[in-house]
Amino acid sequence: MSPERSAEHHYVSLLIPSFRKYSDSPAFLPYIGRDDAWDRVSYRDIEQRLVATQAYWRDTLSPLNLQPRDVVGFWLTGRKLSDLLNTIAVCALGYVPQYFSGYFSNSSVVLDLLAKSGGKVFIVDPNFDSQVTNAPSAGASVPRYCTLEYDDMSRLVSESLAPEKLVLELADIAPVSRDDVAALFHSSGTTSGLPKIIPNTFKMITSMVGGKWPNILIQPADGRRPVINTLGNVAHIGSIHCFLGSIHVGACMVQTSSMDIPEREFLNLVRMHKLSVAVLYATFLGRLINSAQQDPDLRLALQSLDQIIHTGVALHKEEEEWAYANGLKIMTSYGTTETAPLLKSTTESPILHPIPGANPVFLPHQDQEKSADGVQLYEVVVPSTADDCPPPEMCGEDGFYHTNDLFENVDGGWIYRGRGGDWIKILGGFCDTKNVEDNIRKSCSDLVHDVVMVGTGRLYPVLIVESAATGLSEEKKKRVSQEIVDRTAEFNRRLYIHERIEDPKRVFVVEKGTLPRTKEKGNIRRAATEELFEKELDLVSERA
Repeated sequence: MSPERSAEHHYVSLLIPSFRKYSDSPAFLPYIGRDDAWDRVSYRDIEQRLVATQAYWRDTLSPLNLQPRDVVGFWLTGRKLSDLLNTIAVCALGYVPQYFSGYFSNSSVVLDLLAKSGGKVFIVDPNFDSQVTNAPSAGASVPRYCTLEYDDMSRLVSESLAPEKLVLELADIAPVSRDDVAALFHSSGTTSGLPKIIPNTFKMITSMVGGKWPNILIQPADGRRPVINTLGNVAHIGSIHCFLGSIHVGACMVQTSSMDIPEREFLNLVRMHKLSVAVLYATFLGRLINSAQQDPDLRLALQSLDQIIHTGVALHKEEEEWAYANGLKIMTSYGTTETAPLLKSTTESPILHPIPGANPVFLPHQDQEKSADGVQLYEVVVPSTADDCPPPEMCGEDGFYHTNDLFENVDGGWIYRGRGGDWIKILGGFCDTKNVEDNIRKSCSDLVHDVVMVGTGRLYPVLIVESAATGLSEEKKKRVSQEIVDRTAEFNRRLYIHERIEDPKRVFVVEKGTLPRTKEKGNIRRAATEELFEKELDLVSERA
C-alpha cells in the first residue's frame, strides 16, 4: 500500500494561515549593514515572492523532466532572506533541497556530497559560481543555475499581471508523504573528510514547526507578537526551523550581523524593535552576560526579554548563576541536527525536561570513565516510531536513534554530562577526534608517541601530543608543533574550519606518559586530560 500523499503533510501548509492572519505585519527585518536600522519585509511580501519564485523555478526546471523527490543542491551564503525563499519554493514544487552554506569552503567537498545524494540540479549563489566551474567532481556535471536574489523576486512580483493574485494556496503545494524526505542537511563534523548527510522528513519538520517550537517559545506577557533574532546562518538547520516556526506562530524575525551580536546592535534590537526572545549560542550569550555585569544598560536590556534561549554548548557555571541571580529569563535548549530540540529547561532552573511534542527516551549507559564517581548516566535516544526520529537507516538495530549524548537524572529532570565515544562538541559543531588522531598517528609517527584531541565546549579544538622523543626543549617542542601542522595541512582542507588544527599554538607537546590513561586498557582519558590542562586550554581560548 502506497503512503498517503497530501499537501497538508508539507510544512509549507503550516505557513498559509499566517500569511492570511498577519498579512501586513513585519515577518523579517533584514540586516542592512548598520547597527541602528533594518529593512522591513511583511508577511504579504514573503508570500508574494514565494509564489513568484515557485513559478520561476517551475518554469526553469521544467525542461529537465525532474521527478518528485529529486534532490536539488543549493550552495548559499546564508546571509539573505532570498536563500530561504529559493529553497522553500523548490521544496513546495516537490523536490528535496540539499543545503550548503558559506561555511563550506571547499567546492570539491560540496560537489562530492551533491553526487553522493544523487543531486540532479545545482543552484548556486553567484558568490560561489566561479568555484564550481572547474571543480573535478561527479557533482560538477549536473545542470547549474544561479539563485534568485531578493530584488529579482521583487521584479517578478512587479511584472506580474495581477500581483494581488499572488496568493499561496494548498493546491499550489506538491502532495507528499509524512515519511518523504523534505530536506538534506549536513552534520557539523566530518568523517573521512566528508560531513554526514542528514535527511529531515516532512513529519520531522512539521513536528518542530507546528509542535515543538510553539511549546518552546514564550509569548510576550503584554499580548504583542514575539520578536526573535536570527540564530546565525539562515542556510543552517536551526535557523531554518526557527524561521519556519516563527512564521507559523506569527512572530517577527530580526536578522543580526553575526551570531556574536555586538553590544550596541543588541541594545538597538531591544530599544527599536522590542526584541522579546533572544536565541543565542551559549558562548555568545556568555559574552553579553560578562559585559552586562559592567554595563547597566545592557543588563536592563537582557532583563527586559521574555526569554533567552541558548543552545550549542553549556553556559559557564558563573555566567549561568549570575543570569539567574539577576533575573535573566534564560532557557537551555538541547537537541541534535538529526532530531531538532528534545529537551529544555525553565527560566527558573537549568534542569532539562522533555519538550511537549518531543519523544526522548533515556537508556542506562555504562562508561567506566564517566561513571567512575558512582553516578548512573543515561543516553538520550529517540524511538524510530516517533515523528522527530530520523529515517530508519539512521537508527540502530534496537529501534532507536542514538544521540551518544549522556545525561544524569537530577530532581526528576536531566543534566547534560557530555558525550560517549570519540566525538567532542565545540562551539562550531562536532569533531571526530578519532579521525584526526588516527591521521596524526599515521602521518607523524616519527614525532608522536600518542595524541588526544580535546576542547569540549570551547571555541576551538586542541591537540595534546606525547612526543616520541624525550627531554625536548621548549624550542624543539615548538618545532614539533609546527611540523605536525605542516604535515596535516592537506588532510585539514577537507575538514570544516572549526575542526582544523592550523595554528601550532593549539598543538601542545608533552613528555611521554603525561596523559592520564585507563588502568585496564591504557586508553587516554579524554575528560581527565581536559581537566589536567584546563588552565592551558583557557589561555588558548583567550588568544583565539
